[in-house]
Amino acid sequence: MRRILFLVLAVLILLTLSETKASTYYTGFESITLSHGKLLENYSKNDYDKYYKNVTKRKFWGWSTHEVNKNIKVSYISETLFSYYNDGYTPIDYKYSLSQKKTTKFNISATGSIGIKNSKTGKTFKDNLDASLKISVDYQINEEQTEKIDIALKVDPGTQVDLYYYGEGKISNGVAAHYLFWLRNKLGGYEVFVVTTQYQRLEKKRI
Repeated sequence: MRRILFLVLAVLILLTLSETKASTYYTGFESITLSHGKLLENYSKNDYDKYYKNVTKRKFWGWSTHEVNKNIKVSYISETLFSYYNDGYTPIDYKYSLSQKKTTKFNISATGSIGIKNSKTGKTFKDNLDASLKISVDYQINEEQTEKIDIALKVDPGTQVDLYYYGEGKISNGVAAHYLFWLRNKLGGYEVFVVTTQYQRLEKKRI
């Protein structure tokens, strides 16, 4: 009996200590700016040590969570579609064809031993962490049914024209621990990213 209990404890400890990172698409944006706070990927070891103190009080069963940042406003550039500059002396006519794009309105990321799974409606946290965080995942992927658009523009001498996807959203993140019979078997960070708006922005500037 003691051997069985020892093996169970060993497995739980290994699960807790195994640091895995499940990053999702938004961490690869060209740029992302927060009004304040930090992204989960920028948490330091000292941050984790500080925040974990709020979830290490053992409980019989379920999740213990600590929210660090809630609905922090963010702005981002997800992708530059084209960047064209004219360092000559005469205007240049430029044409570009823009096609439809799928926009993910909701996404999540996790670190440590917190898991992420794919479902029919999109990504969710494993072991029902979504319910503990009171996350609504009613919206996942919105496919923008836009027709192909042909853009014609004139690039003046000494200017640069950029077309990119600009968006705004909200980010919430923190840490969580999961317990089974008073034993902690999962520990890590979580993050929820919600897009509130996204559109193509055409910008012209001098070089």
